[in-house]
Amino acid sequence: MTSQYVPTADLGRPSQAVEAEQGSRRKSALHLLAGAALVAGPLLFAAGMATSPEAAGDTDALYVASLVRDGAQTQLSALFLHYGNLLMGLGMLAAPALVRGRKGFWPTLIGSVLATIGFVNLSGMLLSDWWNLSAGTHLTPDQAVAVFQGFKQSSLLGFWDGTTPLNLLGPVIALVGLIRAGVVRWWTGPLFVAGVAGLMFIPVGVPQVTAAAVLVGFAPLALIGVRLVGRYRAATA
Repeated sequence: MTSQYVPTADLGRPSQAVEAEQGSRRKSALHLLAGAALVAGPLLFAAGMATSPEAAGDTDALYVASLVRDGAQTQLSALFLHYGNLLMGLGMLAAPALVRGRKGFWPTLIGSVLATIGFVNLSGMLLSDWWNLSAGTHLTPDQAVAVFQGFKQSSLLGFWDGTTPLNLLGPVIALVGLIRAGVVRWWTGPLFVAGVAGLMFIPVGVPQVTAAAVLVGFAPLALIGVRLVGRYRAATA
């Protein structure tokens, strides 16, 4: 009679337990990826703001002119901003996984979904930098501005760029939930709000200061990422 080999690690363990453990490891891997995205996202976003072409004012003509002044810098900044927002949006989807009980779960879930919509939509809007760069390069200044203004006046554009405020509102709601759940400390909410306020009131033409405001204000999102990485380490220890 031949004997059947049974791996030592699985000896006496039901197949359901093995499958459950494998599923837990897959979830943990997603926590690691989401955590890394939330740490890298604010850094890329800050890099995009730091390399943003300086404009002499906030008019459409001055904005287009600033993009054309150095095409390589314009594209580099747009890439940083695009991937920074994209990574923060994708990473925020995993934030509800940090809530163990019912307390704070729903605000975390709702805020995370809203933040994802806002961040991902904003990342797509960065394509307009390439359009404006091309228009400003191949057309007269007045024609380039007319193209930009025509783009902004599109009747259904509001269903796209109208969602970008959610990348500010969503994280606040999510942080409220995470604070209630005891995942992060109370100061993370005010810190994020202070950083957003700084972005609104910092004058045009000081990109380095704006980048510093991003690093400080979006630090709570990076902290959520650190918590997700910690969850991965705990599950795989």
